[in-house]
Amino acid sequence: MAAAAIAVYLWSARIHHPPNPPAAELPASARRLLQPFRKDSFDLTVPAQQEANYRVGMQAGATLVYAWSTGRTGGHGGEPLYCEFAGRETRNASEAHSAFVAQSSGWYHWRWKNQNSRSVTIHLKLSGYYEPATVPPAGMPYDR
Repeated sequence: MAAAAIAVYLWSARIHHPPNPPAAELPASARRLLQPFRKDSFDLTVPAQQEANYRVGMQAGATLVYAWSTGRTGGHGGEPLYCEFAGRETRNASEAHSAFVAQSSGWYHWRWKNQNSRSVTIHLKLSGYYEPATVPPAGMPYDR
């Protein structure tokens, strides 16, 4: 039994594993996997007659699932806002949800305009492969 264990050890010691390549040498599909899966949920307040922006950094091919809905500050709900995300427009909506696949690496952002006379709270939920705006990913110089 001991001889067999020694033989297995000597055999496995001869196997040379290739070194892990740096991320820059990996194809884009493999680099995307290095971006961790995230799940965030938070509130943003848009003052009356103003706008709010929020952005995320994404690698090409990464997926983001999002949902947002509105409520007035003070607990009332359903106030419509003009919203734009990555060039997609939703006019006067009080909620939206979708999945999004980044066509290229970069910053993707939401912009909400509050045309109401009261503040509106947005409840935003995100999940997928992205970086929040507070952690700028390398090589993400422009907005979408």
